[in-house]
Amino acid sequence: MAKATVRARQTGQKDKPKLYRVGRARTGLGLFATVDIPSGKLLIEYTGTRIPTREAREIDRRRANKYLFEIDNRFTIDGSARSNLARYVNHSCDPNTEAESNRGRMMFRTVRKIAQGEEITLDYGEEHMELYFGPAGCLCDACKAAKRKAAKIKLKKARVKRASARRVDR
Repeated sequence: MAKATVRARQTGQKDKPKLYRVGRARTGLGLFATVDIPSGKLLIEYTGTRIPTREAREIDRRRANKYLFEIDNRFTIDGSARSNLARYVNHSCDPNTEAESNRGRMMFRTVRKIAQGEEITLDYGEEHMELYFGPAGCLCDACKAAKRKAAKIKLKKARVKRASARRVDR
């Protein structure tokens, strides 16, 4: 560690802290903030081999490559390489980043402040959700909370209905 500090002083550069790390998420691996990240910051680039979108659709149809990121109707990025850290950004219906095309490069920009330790998320879109999640639907924290709330309301209504039926029977 001392050598790195000496080198930084010699070159006049400061060691920049990394903004994110790959870690264990509820859904597998995810990308997590290592420091507080402000809103509006370009965070990470989605990298990989650029392939024609027509070819990407054929690949996806044959083997369901969930790391394909369509830039436009002409080009798609195959981000399946593990060196592409942006591939670890998981889905959320209440995301803290959004994808932004920047001169043919796909960048993720924060849409709100991300606290240290918080998972970095992106809304994958309805087409991706239908293709990969099917009838089970979304399993992100926001949707699971909404489903739990809906189930509690449904249970409460059923209890009220049963109680009303008992009162009528008496």
